[in-house]
Amino acid sequence: MPPVCDLHIHSKYSDGVLPPEEIVKRASDKGLAAVAVTDHDTLGGQEEALAAGQKYGIEVIRGIEFSVMADGKGIHILGYLIELNHLEILESVEWLREKRLERFGGMLDRLEELGIKIGMDEVREYAGTDSFGRPHLAKLMLEKGLISHYQNAYSRYLGDGRPAYVAKEILPLKKVIRMIRDAGGVPVWAHPGGKVLDLERLKGMIALGLQGVEVWHPNHNYDLEHRIAALAAEYHLVPTGGSDFHFEEGMKVDIGGKHAPYSSVQRLRELADLS
Repeated sequence: MPPVCDLHIHSKYSDGVLPPEEIVKRASDKGLAAVAVTDHDTLGGQEEALAAGQKYGIEVIRGIEFSVMADGKGIHILGYLIELNHLEILESVEWLREKRLERFGGMLDRLEELGIKIGMDEVREYAGTDSFGRPHLAKLMLEKGLISHYQNAYSRYLGDGRPAYVAKEILPLKKVIRMIRDAGGVPVWAHPGGKVLDLERLKGMIALGLQGVEVWHPNHNYDLEHRIAALAAEYHLVPTGGSDFHFEEGMKVDIGGKHAPYSSVQRLRELADLS
């Protein structure tokens, strides 16, 4: 089998639950050629992931996933091979961290109004990081016997439109693409689904500096993957892919279950001028 890589995985530093070292070890154990930890709006796990790559003998690609606003709708942009000490990136992720904590406090307040009292410090201690997300809260609720199943946390309380949900602050698309490029990285449209077939939207994003598109993803069926790959080739975009793994419960695939060819890593490095 040709070498493959999983370029889309989340750790405990955003809305996953595994530490970056465990993610990298699992990827190595599965024989992957490269792996990327792409936490939402934070670089908190990057140094740990890079050190684990040295420890377990697997190439680790620096990564992050930004939630962005484009034409009034939220989409996600992956940034690969960015400089970890880039000032604007650091300032942006710090602003997003503060907004994330405000949002989380709002959700806890709403839960308390519903008769469920959980403190911020309790969630922080459970998660083992300041970059906790809804999965940590959902798992804690399950452990405390407040819900009968993990997904109940979302369907009853935390999901979009449910009584404890609070919308999150996100950055504009144009800024995120420019910021990733300025930081020496490669911006990639994450799990675009059928939206990528809107060619005017796609060409507009390319005009802003988009350089890649995620082809292989658990939410894409074979036909859609084939069509996105064709668009990537037509518009000279790097095709990437990965499992989008967060945690075992309810995930469609395990780490490496969806993957990209190693040629994707090579092209990312060429665009970042790291070849």
